[in-house]
Amino acid sequence: MNEDTFYTITPEEDISYHAIEEVVKLTGFSRHTIAVFCRQGFVMPVDGEPAAEVEWTFDNDAVRVLRHLAQLHHQHGLDLDGLRLIGPLLAELEILRTEVRFLRRR
Repeated sequence: MNEDTFYTITPEEDISYHAIEEVVKLTGFSRHTIAVFCRQGFVMPVDGEPAAEVEWTFDNDAVRVLRHLAQLHHQHGLDLDGLRLIGPLLAELEILRTEVRFLRRR
C-alpha cells in the first residue's frame, strides 16, 4: 500500500467516479487545494496524471481520502505538513483494522 493513501476500498464496494466539481462540493476544498493534494501524492485522478485539471475524475477511494483530509483540516487545524505526517499512520491503522476484522470472522 502506498504510504500516502489513507484508505482503500474493499473489492465488494462499488466503484464509481466523481467529476472534479462534485468532489469540490463533497469535500469543501477548492479545485486548487485538490490539485495541491494531487501534486503531493495524497490522491490521483482516475486517469493517473494530474494534467487536465478541468476534466479530472476521482474514484470513491480518492473521495474518501479527500473527505478525511477535509475533516482533519477543518476540525483539527492540520496543515499540509501535519496531514503528510499523519497520513501513513492512518493508512497503517486502517490496514490493521481490516486484518483484525478478517481474523475475527475466522
